[in-house]
Amino acid sequence: MIRKCLVMMSLSILLLTGLSTSSFFLPDFLTLLVEKKEYTASQLSFALAHDNEAALLNSLQQLKYGSENWQKLAKKLAKTNGKTAYLLADFFMNKKPVGGNTSSQYENAILWYRQAIRLNYPKATVSLAELHFHQGDNFAAQELLTHFKELPLSLYEQDDVSLAAIILLTKISINLGDVELMNALLVKFSSILQVDEKGALLLSAIEKYQILSTVNETTTDIESLEAICPNSIQMFATNLIHLQRVESLVEQFKKQPLNDVVCFTPIRYLPLSILPCSSTAKSAILCDESNFDKIAESITTRYIAIMLPEGGANVHFGVLYFDAQDNIDVVEHEISHLLGFVDEYPLVKGHVKCIASQEEAFSQNVAVLKSRYKGERNTIRVKVLKQIPWADQIKQSTPILHPKDLYISDEYLQSNQHWQLGTPEGFEQDVGLFKAQTCDNNDSEQQYIFNAYKPLSNRTKLQYNGLDFPKEYKAIIKQNPEQFIMPSFHYNIALAYYQQGNLKQSEYWLEQATNRENEERRREKVRQGDF
Repeated sequence: MIRKCLVMMSLSILLLTGLSTSSFFLPDFLTLLVEKKEYTASQLSFALAHDNEAALLNSLQQLKYGSENWQKLAKKLAKTNGKTAYLLADFFMNKKPVGGNTSSQYENAILWYRQAIRLNYPKATVSLAELHFHQGDNFAAQELLTHFKELPLSLYEQDDVSLAAIILLTKISINLGDVELMNALLVKFSSILQVDEKGALLLSAIEKYQILSTVNETTTDIESLEAICPNSIQMFATNLIHLQRVESLVEQFKKQPLNDVVCFTPIRYLPLSILPCSSTAKSAILCDESNFDKIAESITTRYIAIMLPEGGANVHFGVLYFDAQDNIDVVEHEISHLLGFVDEYPLVKGHVKCIASQEEAFSQNVAVLKSRYKGERNTIRVKVLKQIPWADQIKQSTPILHPKDLYISDEYLQSNQHWQLGTPEGFEQDVGLFKAQTCDNNDSEQQYIFNAYKPLSNRTKLQYNGLDFPKEYKAIIKQNPEQFIMPSFHYNIALAYYQQGNLKQSEYWLEQATNRENEERRREKVRQGDF
C-alpha cells in the first residue's frame, strides 16, 4: 500500500512536471492500472498519449466494432499485438463484400492473419489454413498446419486450437487422398477426437463413408443386387463436403421420374490419389480408368458415378462423371445416358452416330435414319418401324411418312411414291417421328440424305436439363429394359488397358464386363467391344 502511494505520488509529479518516463517502471504500472480498471481520466490520457498497449486495447473495446475509428486503432495495435491482428483479419473475413467481390476482403484477411502468425498467435494459423482449405488450396493449408501433428499428445487435451488444427489436417488429408497421413493422424489422435464434439462428428463421417475401408472389401452380394436392381450405381466423392452433397442429390433423385429405374448403394469415398483425372470447368472430365481395377472388387454395382471438384459432366460407357456444381437435373440427364438415351441437342461434328444412317437401333430415344424413301408407303412404314425402339407407342393412325418437300410438289411425290420421313403437322401431340437436333452439326448434304429422329415433338430433358423426363420415355425403358443400357464399368477398365497396349489385362476385364450381361446378344457385343 505504501509502495502504491509512492508510485501514485511519482506519477502525479511526472504528470505535473512533464518529465520523461522512458527509463522508469511507469509503463508497467500504467498497464496494471488499466487492466484492473483502477485508472483516473488523466492517467488514461497519459497512457494513451504514450501508446500504452493496455490503454489502446481498452479504447478499442469502447469503439463500435468495425467503425472507421475502430479499424484505424486496430491496425495500429496489430503491429505489435497478435490477438488484435487476428480480430482485424476476422473482421475482413466476415465483412459484407462490396458488389459481391470477395477478393479484396480475403486479401486483407490473409494480410492480418499472417501478421498475427508472425506475432505467435496460434489461432491465426488455423484460421488462415481454414481459409486456404475452403478456397481449395489444400497444399497451402497443409503446410501451415504440419507442425501441429508433432506436438505432445497431452497438449491437445487442453488446447482447443491444436485440436482444431488436427481436425482440419485430417480433412485435408482426405481431400488430397493422402491415405497414409490420414491413417497416421487417426492412429495417434482418435482417442482425443472421440471426446470432442467436432472430432466425434469427423470420425462418424469417416466410418459412414467407408473412408478407411480397404478397397477390396465387398459387403453386398453382386448377384442378389443385380436381381433386385439391374441398373445399380455406386456413387463416389473425393472429400467430405462433396460426399454430403452427393448424399443430398441421391435424396433429391428419389423424387425424380427415373427413381424406380435405378438404385444406389451407400455413398463412398474415393481418394483422388487412386483416380488421376484431367478436369477443368470448361472441359469434360476425363480419367485414367485403368485405375478402377484397384477398387473393382469392392464394387457390387453395374455403374460408377463420381463427383469431382470441377469439370464437365459426361457418361463414358459404365462411368458417370459430374462435379460439385451440378444439380439434380444434370445428374438425372446423365443417368439417362447410362440407360441408353442419347442427347437431343447437337452432338459434336463427326460424332460416330451421325456419320451415316443406322444399321440397327442404338438408343432408346434417337434413331438416325434416311430422310427420304421411295416405294409403297405401308411397306416402308413397316421397315422403318423395325428400327425404332418406340414403335409400339406409335398409333396406326399417326403417319411417319409424308409427301412434303420444299422443292418437289406433293402431287409428284404421291404419284411417284417418294416419301419424306417424319410425322407431319397436326400430329404434334402423338408419339411419332420428329426431327431431333442430335445430328444438326452435319453439313446440309448429309442432312438431306439422313437425319436424327425422336419420339416427341416437344423438347425434353435430353435437350434441356431443366425440363421434365417424359412419361413416354419411361414407357420405352419398360419395353427395352436392357437393350440399350451401357455396359458395366468393367468395360471401361478393359478399354483403358487396351489403349495402353496391355492386352492381357484388357481381356481379363472384358470378360468381367461380359459376365455382367444377361443376354447372349449383349455378351457378344461386349466381347467385340462394339459400344
